[in-house]
Amino acid sequence: MLPETIGDWQRGAPSAAVVPDAKVWQEFGLQASETAPYAANGQKYTISAYRFGDATGAFAALDQIRPADAKPFETTGVGLQSDIDELVAVGNYLFVFKGYKPKADELNHVIGTAPRYSQSQLPILPKYLPAGSDFNSQRYITGPESLAKYAPSIPPSTAAFHFSAEAVLAKYKSGGKDMTLLVFSYPTMEMARDRAPHFQQIPGIVVKRTGPLVAVTLDGTPDAAEKLLSQVRYQAEVVMPEHVPTPKDNPANLFLNIIILCGILAGFCVVSGLVVGGMRVLFRRAGASGEGDSMISLHLSGRP
Repeated sequence: MLPETIGDWQRGAPSAAVVPDAKVWQEFGLQASETAPYAANGQKYTISAYRFGDATGAFAALDQIRPADAKPFETTGVGLQSDIDELVAVGNYLFVFKGYKPKADELNHVIGTAPRYSQSQLPILPKYLPAGSDFNSQRYITGPESLAKYAPSIPPSTAAFHFSAEAVLAKYKSGGKDMTLLVFSYPTMEMARDRAPHFQQIPGIVVKRTGPLVAVTLDGTPDAAEKLLSQVRYQAEVVMPEHVPTPKDNPANLFLNIIILCGILAGFCVVSGLVVGGMRVLFRRAGASGEGDSMISLHLSGRP
């Protein structure tokens, strides 16, 4: 899974990477893992690579192992940096660099040589989280195992993951205390409308439905919960196909095509006339005769 060389860096013996939470990562869709040391000019560091079924699994795993002091940085995919380490979720892969922050070309080489790499869309659910959360408290939930780990007070039957539900969790400060917000996403608004009453049956939580989203708060006062939930808004985005002009939309091209068509028709008429006239001349020279070659004249002059 990892290249033998990265510039001057030479790979050591690879082995299976340690999986932080086997059950949860299996739910995320973990397929394979590998870790290997790299060395060059007396320096060493380690890369761990994890391959998942899709980008959602890699993103969810990144959320689980993000360091408490991690900060985002611009890179291919989603990147987090601590003082000495770097984590990158790109496509269906999660790469963890221990003790080194690779250059852009080095990272691209690692990604480009990864087997069975596939690019898919990252989850858009985190964009519905209100501002002001503890950045490194965010967690992504894809099923009962991750729900039990991050929000055990919510039964899996209430979340109903058999409806292809997913959720994002983040913590907020309210009166000096932590308040947890979870936003569940369902494929349709009808499913979300059906699940909202089930969430309301859980003691101590406040629920809000907006579109296909169901937002719930834990460990907060009712006033603080209502204030936070009011910031969760679903807004449908409709993308209209934009007409792209083509040469057919240009009037000058239309007139030019008309002139060309007229020229083609005129040329066809001339050629057809020459062919017909030539055939008649050949038939006459061959001695062919018939009624078609004679002309009947009616002398009507002088008649009443």
